[in-house]
Amino acid sequence: MYSARQQYQKQSVQTATPEKLIEKLYDTSISACHQGDEEKVRRVLAELRSSLDPENGGELAERLQMVYDYCLEESATGDLNVVRELLEELREGWREGVLEQQPA
Repeated sequence: MYSARQQYQKQSVQTATPEKLIEKLYDTSISACHQGDEEKVRRVLAELRSSLDPENGGELAERLQMVYDYCLEESATGDLNVVRELLEELREGWREGVLEQQPA
């Protein structure tokens, strides 16, 4: 049986736009960095990487893939501070460039 929090989180994911889901992935990975949870960071990075659409995303998708790959490498060595800083910058850029441009 799910707790109230788990039910809320599940519903929030099921009803979120794809753009909000990316933000949630950034939030989750940043939180995992703060907690020192290398495995969770790596799982979320893999999910972010798999969400890229190189065919339609062009150069931006390629560059994000390179950043995600770098973060995966750094997380394997345990340097989560570098990973966290990069993910925080990406999240802020995502908020400014995508989420704030959407109609309310």
